[in-house]
Amino acid sequence: MLKTPAPEQVESVVHGKIRAILAERGSQAGRLSGADKLNATLGLTSLDLAFLVADLEAELGVDPFAKLVSITSVRSVDDLVKAYQQAIFPDRARSGDDGAVATAIKRAETRRARRERR
Repeated sequence: MLKTPAPEQVESVVHGKIRAILAERGSQAGRLSGADKLNATLGLTSLDLAFLVADLEAELGVDPFAKLVSITSVRSVDDLVKAYQQAIFPDRARSGDDGAVATAIKRAETRRARRERR
């Protein structure tokens, strides 16, 4: 596990783990773009994503999907990077730097509140 990584280190770790999974599948992973869709563009399956999240949790020491972000709201490489950055740097995320992650958190909280009312 990294010791309090910088935001760009988080991005590097996420990209590296994605490249490793793609390499295991025999896919060539050139330069990853933040806009690359994990499933549609890169072809990652739900099992690949489960392994990816487990590897990232072991490497970075956080699980943003436990309470902060709904895994279903993460569709792109950037979404994944931002979820981990938010988990590691919660004050930075609260400052309004990332509207997409904040919106995803709000959707997740709304879903949880609905389930609790049932």
